[in-house]
Amino acid sequence: MPALLAAGLRRWLLLSVAVPVGAAVARRVARGIEARRGPTSVTRGLTRAADAAQRRGRRGRSGR
Repeated sequence: MPALLAAGLRRWLLLSVAVPVGAAVARRVARGIEARRGPTSVTRGLTRAADAAQRRGRRGRSGR
């Protein structure tokens, strides 16, 4: 079935699922590390990456 889908549709489906899931995973990992070891450059980077992914997702839905 995936072979029958157009490349653009496949890409859209992948990104519409992968970006939000990746942002949630990055945020959860950052919170877990912060709970054990406190804020570090790694946790700040993971949080920034999750924030950027969420901003990108919201901007993409608005059409801009």
